[in-house]
Amino acid sequence: MKPPFYGWIIVAVSGLVLLVVFGIRLSFSVFFVALIDEFGWSRAGTALIFSVTMLVFTVGSPLSGLALDRFGPRRLFGAGAALMAAGLFLSGRTTSFPQLVLAYGLLTGLGITILGLSQQAAVIARWFRRQRGLAIGIAFAGTGMGSLLLIPAVSWLIGRAGWREAYLALALLMALLIVPIAALMRRDPAAMGLVPDGEPLLFPPPAGEAHRTGAPRAWGLSDVLTSPRFWLLFAAGLGSVGPIRLLTVHQLAIMRGAGVSLERGAAVVGAAGAVTAVAFVLSGALSDRIGRRATYALGTLGCLLAYGTLGLLSRPEQRWLLWLYPLLLGVGEGSRSSLVAAVASDLFPGRALGAVNGLIGGSFGGGAAVFPWLAGLLFDHSGSYAAAFWLAGSAAALSAAALWLAGRPRREAAAPFPPDQSISA
Repeated sequence: MKPPFYGWIIVAVSGLVLLVVFGIRLSFSVFFVALIDEFGWSRAGTALIFSVTMLVFTVGSPLSGLALDRFGPRRLFGAGAALMAAGLFLSGRTTSFPQLVLAYGLLTGLGITILGLSQQAAVIARWFRRQRGLAIGIAFAGTGMGSLLLIPAVSWLIGRAGWREAYLALALLMALLIVPIAALMRRDPAAMGLVPDGEPLLFPPPAGEAHRTGAPRAWGLSDVLTSPRFWLLFAAGLGSVGPIRLLTVHQLAIMRGAGVSLERGAAVVGAAGAVTAVAFVLSGALSDRIGRRATYALGTLGCLLAYGTLGLLSRPEQRWLLWLYPLLLGVGEGSRSSLVAAVASDLFPGRALGAVNGLIGGSFGGGAAVFPWLAGLLFDHSGSYAAAFWLAGSAAALSAAALWLAGRPRREAAAPFPPDQSISA
């Protein structure tokens, strides 16, 4: 019996890593409420803790991509998981705002950066050509499952034991689960004597004839940085994840302000995670059929409707919209980062793929750093999230336009990567 293609093991490990990492990251909305209740900090100030993790992501993601190209995922991801575990442990021991910024914002943020979406996508993209969108979508579904499983669990734990003990529990989860499974990661099929998709090319083109046969160009980093398409993708990334992270940080505070209990709000956010998990898989598969850009546009519509739905919760007669919100948010989030990363992998295949996705990940982090903090600042000054929702909606629409203008490659399939003995798995 033929053994399963190891690429699917890579997808499964990436999915589990993202489940835990994003379950922890997205549970900040629960810690957000707990920290405001205990310390009385402003919403902008408290959101700044999350924004620092995203600033670290913005600066560190390109460097992490370069490290991925150099050292491979096994060593890099193991180090990232250890850093994140240490940051979470220290977060639970903090007693002041500066200490929490250092422990959670910087140290945990660095771990999140190393284990982030762009790095996972860069590894998976090397293992798949024909089903790249589906494979990335399946792995990224772990982010939604993290919301479904960890956000209600963290809410329950904070209510029973406190937010410090909740951080300790999350640190143990990282140390005991994610650090060991990082050993299963491999950089690319060539490192195991395999080829993308698990099937050899019957008639590989002779050396030097890639352009004549229509195979994609193998891009170097300097070539990528001079391409207008890359900068359109970078702009798309800035407005892709940031508006979603505005909701990540503030959604439970918004719901509580509308009279929804914290436990019920956590259940709603968890339900959105379940929808997100399904949406990542379906949007990935759909993008392989109808194209990344059209699928991304559909997801953007879901985002816009989610902002409008959450904005109407202050009206008691509109409370039924609370159950529509998870569907819209899940459809929106399940089409964002995975498709931008897939487009980057489609357009710029080559040995610099980790660095390319790292730079795109930096754009994700830049938007995610600004929008939650800015939403808190606007609320502190006006007492309303209306202006923040309009700003987020405009950014999401511009992101879709930029991705559309970036276009699509001449061929969707990426060329196989030649072996590189200098790079360790």
